Amino acid sequence: MEKEQLMTIINEKRKLMMESAETHGLTSSEVVRCSQDLDKLLNKYQQLLLEEEQRVYGPFQEFVTKMKSWTFKDKYVLNAEK
Repeated sequence: MEKEQLMTIINEKRKLMMESAETHGLTSSEVVRCSQDLDKLLNKYQQLLLEEEQRVYGPFQEFVTKMKSWTFKDKYVLNAEK
């Protein structure tokens, strides 16, 4: 499921939950069920964001970390040779 589709479903579920809360009260089983469903959807959305971030920044961040360690090591190796 794509982020845009999931966000549409999240907004629809949120709207349904708010309407149910106005009609049945905040503690009704229907509202609680909607809230739990909404939590699951939001967790899925957050997971998609994290996976997307890892795909984009994971390899690059690994490269930057390696470059920093090489630079750091090289600095001390060069100073030791002097």
